[in-house]
Amino acid sequence: MIQIITHSTFLPEETIYWQQLLAEGADSILVRKPGWPEADYEQLLLDADPSCYHKLMITGHPALCEKYGLQGVHFSEAGRGLVNGDQINGYRQKGWRLSTSIHAAETLQIASDNWDQLLLAPVFDSISKPGHTSAFGEGFRLSKDGYNGQVLALGGIDHTTAAKARDMQFDGIALLGAIWQEPATAISNFRRIRDIWRPDALMS
Repeated sequence: MIQIITHSTFLPEETIYWQQLLAEGADSILVRKPGWPEADYEQLLLDADPSCYHKLMITGHPALCEKYGLQGVHFSEAGRGLVNGDQINGYRQKGWRLSTSIHAAETLQIASDNWDQLLLAPVFDSISKPGHTSAFGEGFRLSKDGYNGQVLALGGIDHTTAAKARDMQFDGIALLGAIWQEPATAISNFRRIRDIWRPDALMS
């Protein structure tokens, strides 16, 4: 599982990159623009090719998920506290993939299987947030403690750390800084990381 998290601010022709990244084998793109109102999120979706919609997750706007037939909804750690069990059950009945962020492996002990995906960060020192350093050592191995969803490593994932994340037993990786720090090389950087994370891609 390889998920791309969008650049946090406006990026020219961003939705074209989305199409290219999905064509290259990204499994999902998490549309995350902190501070953006719903209308700006919707305009971004309108700019995207509708063929992308089933691979897009959106942060905290379930109405847009439903309107555009998106893959699912992600809730930040703060946002998770604002959604109740009945709402979660309603979203699950719609077949949406539900995701949330956690920042300590211990949180897995109380993770509900209502969540299909957890983003655990920062696993390595962040690329996009200098000074946001890892709390996990080289010897860390993920124990899911009975949680049945997927746990993705986020933070500092690039071509030098993707194999380490796999060795740590993560189900997938989430890419942000390695893709968007230099958008001109986004696709080549993705291919490089993909081929390390998913060696079978080299055989196809």
